[in-house]
Amino acid sequence: MKLVSINIVNWNGLQLIGECIDSIKLQTYKNIEINIIDNNSTDGSVDFLSGKYPDIKLVKNMRNEGFSKAHNQAIMISSGEYILPLNFDIVLSPAFVEEMVKAIESSPKIGIVSGKLYALKNGEKTNIIDSTGITMQGMFPADRGQNETDSGQYDKLDYIFGASGAVPLFRRKMLEDIRLNEEYFDEDFYIYVEDVDLCWRAQLYGWKALYTPSAIAYHSRGTTRENDSEMKRDYLLIGYRNRYWTIIKNVILLNLLKNILLLLIVELKFYLNRILQRNYFIFKLPFMVLKGVPQMLRKRSIIQKKRKVSAAYMENFFFDGVRRAIKERFIKFIKRISKGV
Repeated sequence: MKLVSINIVNWNGLQLIGECIDSIKLQTYKNIEINIIDNNSTDGSVDFLSGKYPDIKLVKNMRNEGFSKAHNQAIMISSGEYILPLNFDIVLSPAFVEEMVKAIESSPKIGIVSGKLYALKNGEKTNIIDSTGITMQGMFPADRGQNETDSGQYDKLDYIFGASGAVPLFRRKMLEDIRLNEEYFDEDFYIYVEDVDLCWRAQLYGWKALYTPSAIAYHSRGTTRENDSEMKRDYLLIGYRNRYWTIIKNVILLNLLKNILLLLIVELKFYLNRILQRNYFIFKLPFMVLKGVPQMLRKRSIIQKKRKVSAAYMENFFFDGVRRAIKERFIKFIKRISKGV
């Protein structure tokens, strides 16, 4: 058994982190180390972790360094051939790690694996899908299958764009290959969309991402911000700023230019929806994006030099679903007109 390093970034996770760690302790796969980076928690979770789990490597930051930097710290102190970043609001099924390792070892080209995540609602396990991997249709990141009732529609192994940062499995060899300026996750992002950026870079460098339905976990999504309106606003602003930065860094220009009309339609829909919801703070977004453009362009020059895949390969991830949706809506529109006539 190859060593799997399970890395958790904790920030005031006292209510959830114990159940998360206990689910790790129950894994059928036994060659596991646990590393926790605490981002200056104030809820007593550090004392709880030190007292209940003395065998776990615990690093205490003097301030909140953000998700990206803290996970980079964890990777640096990890010894495993496989790295599994884990949100503290996740509960793993007993065979989760075993099934994830089985999937990644099916081919040396696989650098990323996603399992099947279900939603945890008020601490109760459901059959509502949280994620079966990341999709990027219209260059908008989304969790495949999110909020769908599981009826077996995602019950086969499948190649995907990437894995949700809540509980992916990474091959260390891949992480070292895609490392940029000594960073795995982009620390300029601080938090949100850093998983999408990493997966996109991995795809450009020729690595594959695989989804396995046999690895089951449960996710209590958004628990740290559910009662905090300011955090919800930051989630939107920082998340979409990072989405634009991800595109600037990683997009192949041919994909962008060839599909510019589709992208403009997607962007217009996004802004109209926010305006209709009276989220006028969204107009801060372009200025937030512009501040980071020079740095993102510098990173882009490095990434694009190492690219190993074609524009045609990447286009499948971005536009097939958008075109299909437009075609379906057009057909429905024509049928309605025909019936009216």
